[in-house]
Formats: sequence, C-alpha cells, structure tokens
Amino acid sequence: MTATLPRDSRQYRGRWAENRVVWWYRWRGWRLVARNWYGGGGELDAVFARWRTLLVVEVRFRGQGDAFASVDEAKWQRTLRAAKALQRSFHLERYRLRIDVAGLGPDGRVQVHADLPH
Repeated sequence: MTATLPRDSRQYRGRWAENRVVWWYRWRGWRLVARNWYGGGGELDAVFARWRTLLVVEVRFRGQGDAFASVDEAKWQRTLRAAKALQRSFHLERYRLRIDVAGLGPDGRVQVHADLPH
C-alpha cells in the first residue's frame, strides 16, 4: 500500500510533472530506462534511450515564473556528473549523451530545451 501525497504538496507536484514529461517523451518514441537515478553526486529525473542515444531529462516545474531559470550552473554540473556516472556504471560510453531540460508551467504544457551542450 502506498501513501498518497496531498495535492498541494511539493512532492505531489514534482511527481506529477515528472509523470507528464515521461509520457511526453514516450509518446515521441523514447524508451524510459531509469527514473530518479542517483550517482555521481546528483540525481537524474528521467533517462531514456533510442537507437544509440542516451537521453537524460531534468524536469523543472514552477507554479509561477520561468521553470528553466531554476537550473543554475551548480545544478547543471551535478546533472552532468550524474549522467557521466550512469554511462560509466553501465558501460554506455559508446552511446551519444543528450541532455534536455523539460519545463512545465502552471498550465501543464511541456516545453523542452533540447540537446544542451555539455
């Protein structure tokens, strides 16, 4: 039996946003291979694969303001270190690494900054 979170809690909204983004990518042909993976000093919200590409998605949700603005340099570096640790841990160095930031606003629409340089 799983506990339910209050709808106004931060964890509920975060889980809702991650679920929304996962389905957005799956609808576009990506296969989900990991969620909330910890390693390398950071957490990866969602990891997908398609062909020879490993896609790491950082999910950001903001009730107000710009969701993308919440990814600062420190968060970006933690995400990058975690992505590289995932590649090493599972011997996936031959896969091309792609990192996206998916932002959701209060209307629930998914907006993506795709294939960010690393």
